[in-house]
Amino acid sequence: MKEIGKISTALLILLSSTTIGALAQDFTLSARLSENRVFIGEQFTLTVELEGNSLHSAELPVLPDLNGVRLLTSYPSRGQRISIVNGRTTRTTSWSYTLMGSSDGNWTIPPIDVEIDGEVRSTRPLQVEVLDRRSSSGEPAGDRPDIFAEIEISDPEPVVGQQMVASLVIYFRDGVEVTSYQPASGWRTDGFWREELQNIEQPRTESVFLGNVRYRKATLLRYALFPSRAGELSLTPFSLNLGIRSQPRSNDPFGSMFGGFGTNTRRVTVETEPKAITAKSLDEPGEGLPIGAVGQFDITREINTGTVSAGEPVELVTRIRGEGNLPLVRRPEYDFPTGVELYPPQEETDLNRRGTAISGTRTFRQTFVALDPGRITLQEEQVPVFHPVSETFTWHTLPAIELEVRGDPRGVLSSSGAASNLQPMTGLALWQKPDSGSPIRTFFLWTGSLLPLFLLLIGYRQKRLQERLLSDTGFSRSYHAFQRARQRLDLAETEMADGSAGPKRIYSLIHQALTGFLTDRMGLPEAGLSNSEILHHFKELPQAAPIQASLKKLLERCETIQYAPVATLADMKEDLASAEETLKKLGAILK
Repeated sequence: MKEIGKISTALLILLSSTTIGALAQDFTLSARLSENRVFIGEQFTLTVELEGNSLHSAELPVLPDLNGVRLLTSYPSRGQRISIVNGRTTRTTSWSYTLMGSSDGNWTIPPIDVEIDGEVRSTRPLQVEVLDRRSSSGEPAGDRPDIFAEIEISDPEPVVGQQMVASLVIYFRDGVEVTSYQPASGWRTDGFWREELQNIEQPRTESVFLGNVRYRKATLLRYALFPSRAGELSLTPFSLNLGIRSQPRSNDPFGSMFGGFGTNTRRVTVETEPKAITAKSLDEPGEGLPIGAVGQFDITREINTGTVSAGEPVELVTRIRGEGNLPLVRRPEYDFPTGVELYPPQEETDLNRRGTAISGTRTFRQTFVALDPGRITLQEEQVPVFHPVSETFTWHTLPAIELEVRGDPRGVLSSSGAASNLQPMTGLALWQKPDSGSPIRTFFLWTGSLLPLFLLLIGYRQKRLQERLLSDTGFSRSYHAFQRARQRLDLAETEMADGSAGPKRIYSLIHQALTGFLTDRMGLPEAGLSNSEILHHFKELPQAAPIQASLKKLLERCETIQYAPVATLADMKEDLASAEETLKKLGAILK
């Protein structure tokens, strides 16, 4: 018993010491600089921060001897804040000192000591580079304006289909504050499929040096671009309307990115320079099932059952998940065995545009019917996917699929020798001569004789139509063009009526309906063509002249409002009616 008591006492002491140690570490102590590169004579801020889940007794930080910088305020400004996230309370105490660069060179700020709950803790050392304006190489201050915009490209030499990110970035000097921004007009990206990426959070500024001048930099918009053809491509200038204020509203050396009101606010328009991009061709490998996939994907396929009866439908589902050119991936063309009837395929695309890249899932559904009993096998397939980072192809294996087809249990005939049970019929037979003089009876006789042949011809023609829709992609697009365009306009009318969509969505649907109809009927690429390119092909048609001007005006209005969504309900109704009338005229021209 004594030994048990000793063990219990030891465990209690150990648990107590562990708890005390955990409580003692219930905080973080850190230090940071507002700038890591400064000029001689330029002021910046050193902040020491204590963050924890409970109250702590802390003394003033003890600053070490500093080299290369000079302390301007011996007594720091102190701040406190409390935040509650998911029921957890965090208390933060900060001390801020004003420093100034005094000697050029790379300098180290040693660890800073702070006494917390009677115990001295230290921060990590910090690095700061002090520059001399007179000896700094770079452009003079007057070579760039106070505020300008640029399009920054993640990869200036992508392959066809590769996802690249185009970022709209603004640069502005200290003393200039941006209060609002809005795209001025539609941005043409000829030769690219474009998807706007959604910002996860408000734009943040960072301090950068351009030459020997300090600017603040903020990324306002991001777009995912997918080159649709190889060669020299160009991004046209992007115009941006900005609301700016010449002085910041607080003593924060970085100012505020957004918000606030002032009497000296004004609006300016900035425009980026054209951006040249060289797209390299993507040569599909000689093996595998090419679908034009570029990125990082996981590819699977499956059927909804392993055993069916003859005549029952089976759904084959192919899913492509990951990050890359999902909108441009082609439908896999599988080699189905004989004795299988195929139905028109269906496609579903679920894109995630949040963040810095397009990701999501592309689903292809193929319904087929096995006509005869037996076993159907879909052979194993190798699907190549091009990885733009390693510039190599990787192959995804789709295992073979086995399907057992049973005989139709509803059938009334059997091959089990039923013919052997047939017995001859005996008895009297009475022959009568039909009344050939009745015209009604003659009409029904001929109708009954010709109707099966007529139905057979209709069925044959329908089957040939379905086969061509499955085998001829261009014909299938042209055949369904009007229906798809009509569905988009109906969706726009529905969302406008119930108020679930704004002008940007409504005009996007109108634009998709008209351009989609034109590209499908004229056999043009489904993606990557600009309005001008589509209209260039359309105007070559002899019947296009009467509506060419009105079509161009409507497409330009749709493109403009997608990027500057300012339209009243009356405007949307009028333009939607105009789009419906234009679609009817296009249907008559492009039969």
